[in-house]
This record gives sequence, C-alpha cells and structure tokens, in this order.
Amino acid sequence: MMKIFSLHEFDTPSDDNLATVALIEDVLHYCNYENLTDELQPFSKYLREYPEVVITSDILATRETSHAFCAGDLFLPVHDSIFKKLASICRERGLVEAICVAASSEPREVTPVLHWIATRLKWILDLVDRGIYQRETLPTFGSGSIADIAHTRDWETSLIRCISWHPHCARLAIATRDDRIRIFSHEIPIISILKHSAQKSVCCISWRPLAGKQLAVACHAGVLIWTIELGAASNFLSHAVLLKQRNHTPVTSVVWHPQGDLLVSCSPTDTRMLIWDTSKKESVPLRRVGGDGLCFACWSPCGSRLFSATCRNIFRVWNTGVATLWHADKWTVPIGRVAVACFGPNLTLLFATDEDSGKIFFLPLQENIFDVKKLSLDDVKMAVPLIDLTKVYFLDDDYVTVGGRVTALKWDPTGRYLAILFQDSPYIALVKTKLGTLSRVIDIKPGCLIKGFSGEVPNCIDFYQKCQKELGNLVCLTIAWSSGRIQHFPIIEKETVPAMNTSTSLISHSLSLRHDTYNFDLTAIY
Repeated sequence: MMKIFSLHEFDTPSDDNLATVALIEDVLHYCNYENLTDELQPFSKYLREYPEVVITSDILATRETSHAFCAGDLFLPVHDSIFKKLASICRERGLVEAICVAASSEPREVTPVLHWIATRLKWILDLVDRGIYQRETLPTFGSGSIADIAHTRDWETSLIRCISWHPHCARLAIATRDDRIRIFSHEIPIISILKHSAQKSVCCISWRPLAGKQLAVACHAGVLIWTIELGAASNFLSHAVLLKQRNHTPVTSVVWHPQGDLLVSCSPTDTRMLIWDTSKKESVPLRRVGGDGLCFACWSPCGSRLFSATCRNIFRVWNTGVATLWHADKWTVPIGRVAVACFGPNLTLLFATDEDSGKIFFLPLQENIFDVKKLSLDDVKMAVPLIDLTKVYFLDDDYVTVGGRVTALKWDPTGRYLAILFQDSPYIALVKTKLGTLSRVIDIKPGCLIKGFSGEVPNCIDFYQKCQKELGNLVCLTIAWSSGRIQHFPIIEKETVPAMNTSTSLISHSLSLRHDTYNFDLTAIY
C-alpha cells in the first residue's frame, strides 16, 4: 500500500517578501511586485496568452452597468387578465406553478376566496416538498452557512468570490463581492460586465462546454443562465434567464455535463438535486433520503459519474453511463461532511472532509471488466487515504502554517498536479500526482508551496483546462488573492507526457422515473 503523503515533505518556504510566480522544470521562481510584469522575466513568455486582471475595491459597484436584461426584457409585455394568465401557466408549467402564482398575487386580483385557497394549498405543497429533513433557512455564519459551503476562503469579505476558466479557450469569468461578473479574454480588449437584479450571493459559476458564450451562475434566487455578447460596445446586449424551483434556494453549486446538454444545481436547503434542460427551463429532481440538503456536485471528465455531497456525512456517486439507468452508490464519512471533491482522469475521485486535521482520500471508480480472475483486496472499491492534512509549522521570522481544513481542491486535466487551498494558511500546496491502471494514484510527490506578496492570502483557485504542449506541456493554475490580484502560475515540465485516456461517454437520454432509478431524455443539441 502506498505511503500517506505528509505536508512535512515540502521544503521550507522562503522567508522574504517575494511572491512565488512559476515552477519551470522543477525550479521555483520568485519575483517582487515591481518586476512582476517585466518581459525579461523567465516566466513571462508563458503568460502572454492570459488576460491581466487586477480587481480593486474602488471599481466595485460602479455605475458602468446599472442594468442588465433578462430574457423577458427582450419582448414586449402582453397584459392579460389574471385568470387567463393562470390558465396559460397551468397549461404550460402545471397546476402547482399556477397555484404558486395565484398565492403570490393580490387578493383583489384573483378574488379573496381563490387567494385564500391558493395560499393554503401552497403552504401544504411547501410542507410536503420540504419534507422532514428540509431546513427552511441557513445560518448566516459558521457551520452550514453559504460562506462555510462555498469553495472560497473568506467568501463574505473577499473581493473575488469565484473564478472559472472556459473549458475550450482563454476566457476567464470572475465574480466579485458586488455581485457582478466580469469576463476577461486575451483576444477581446473589452470587458463584459454582467449584472442582474436576481444575481445576489454568487458562490459558483460554470461555463457551458461546447458553447462559447453561455455561463451558469449559482445565486440566492436560483440559477442564472447568461448568454454573453463578448466585445460588444454595450453590455446591455448580454441577457440572462433565471431558472428557479420552489424550495431550491439558495443555489450553491452549478455544474455542466461535459457534453454541455445537462446542468446540475444543488441547494443546502433542498434534499433534491435538480437536472436542468436549460433550453426548456425544465428540471427533473433526484431525491434521496438522508443527508440533509446538498452542498455541491461535480461531474467526471467523461460524464459517466456524478458526485454529490450532502450537508451531513453522506455523499453519493451516481452512475450516469451510456445506456444505463441512473443509480447512486451511497458512501459515508466518519466525521463531519465532505467539504471538497474533484475528479481526475480515468474516473479517479479525490475528496476531503471539513475536519481541521483530516486527510484527502482517493476513490477508484473504474471497472476492470476484462479481468476474469478472482477479485483481490486491491480490487475492492474503498476510499484510501492519500494526503495527511495535519498542520505543519515552518520556522520563519514567524511561524508559517500549512495544512488544516481544505477550502478548495483542484486537479489539472492531465492528472499530474493537485492544488490545495487551505482555510487558515497563506500558502497553496501544489502536489505532483501520477495515475496507474484502474484509476489508482500510484505516486505522489511534493511540488511547491505557492505564496503571494506580503499581506496576501489566496481566496480561490482554478486550473486552465487546455494543456499547451507547444510551450513545453504548460499547465496553468490561476489564483485569486485577497488583494484582488489574479495570478497565473505556469507549471512547465521538460519531458513530454503522454495524454491520459479520457474517453468520453454520453449519458443515457430518455426521461423516465421508476422508484429510485432514473433515466433522462433531455436531448437538446447545442
């Protein structure tokens, strides 16, 4: 069995005021702030295709985009009677939605008797829909709050709350504390700024694969689907559609299927995970008993597995493979809940709990369908401890802490580098990983500890999805620092590493619900 990696194996960090700026052929490079943009720096040639971004507090909440369109603003309103409107809603979206609209209307518009009946029916529906495990409200701070669930350090006070790279091009979306989203692209000098009245408490953003201009946003009111006009003279040309469902707020996680046809949303106040067909604004709920609400979800790169973490000690791995009914394997962790998780190549799953001194585990999910020999202990699916997260104190002018509770966990698409963001450490731990057969991690080594300038702490991280082999297998880790500075950290290897086998598979598409097994038909083609 492989030895558990310890944070003690990292070299002692530098004690000067220089920031860590690159890892080139296993050599760590540092730089001061004044020379950070100097073209003569050895790392500068690797960053020319990436947008330069600095977010400062004085540019937040400006008048530059005081209004943004929703999809309904693009059409002239039609003024119908309330009863005609209710009949249309009942025909198009069902009786339940019509009851909700009638209950939210003024009593004089729908008559006091109908309003009284609608409000009572809505109360009963909400009671049934919430169920025994449903929480009506979230705590404003501490365990179970949005700040505790979000994969951002100091989410409430951070200038930058979320970052997300487009999976196919150098396009970066940044959500800031003023609930605006800014789109930066190297080839387009104009910055698109997205603002919507429903866009509050943003804690997750996700680009749609195989579609260049659509972005999903998890916010307090539901899910916003933005269609962005990049490079347009006016930001008013971008518009958003709000997807919402009763008792499914706030939404804390949105994630697209790798084929871009399905969208998953999670809410810690809802035991259901919603699978959206965004073109029809329709959703299919996946409900499981136990585990309270859902914190977040993530797809495997091939789309055949879907991970979902609850607010308790339960997590599930859904099998969504080709020509199979959706079904979930239920797992539990001994203490706390799963705080972070990510998939690597070949169906390798990494996750960690919210303990202060926990571990990162890996769970191999790939089936060995060609081995007809008797299964050995190594073939049994079990979560194996990989990295010990116990805090390590490096002696400096002051003690430097690395380790503890994990806020974010990112694995680069090639499966060679794992970035770990801690809640109480100013350093990001970069670990080298190597995968073997059947999605097992067979080797792990220390990479480096990444630090910012004096006074900076990392808030959120994301890997650029495209490996640029023409630049020596460039892997780029993007870091949002507490100062508002966005850093692109290049990782260069001299040797050429063969591409991993990440054969894609499409999920089954035929909508049918049978007890605890699900199959979907959301066949919109984009």
